[in-house]
Amino acid sequence: MLGLILAVILFNLVAFITNNRLTKNQIVHILTFTTSFQILGNTYIDTKYHGYWYFTKEIDGWIEITTFTVLIPPVNMMF
Repeated sequence: MLGLILAVILFNLVAFITNNRLTKNQIVHILTFTTSFQILGNTYIDTKYHGYWYFTKEIDGWIEITTFTVLIPPVNMMF
């Protein structure tokens, strides 16, 4: 958990400090589409292929929301 918190802080700082090319509208689009595609992809894999059966029987998606919303989109902004 400490690693996740440090990664969130680090990636958000680097992404927002080094961002010189993207407008606020583009940043909102990146955040929105990255989050929605990640959640849709994981939901599809879980429901159709039962791809996450080896973790638990019931996936608690609320725990993963923090990763999808604050860790992955800033990484996409950097690249």
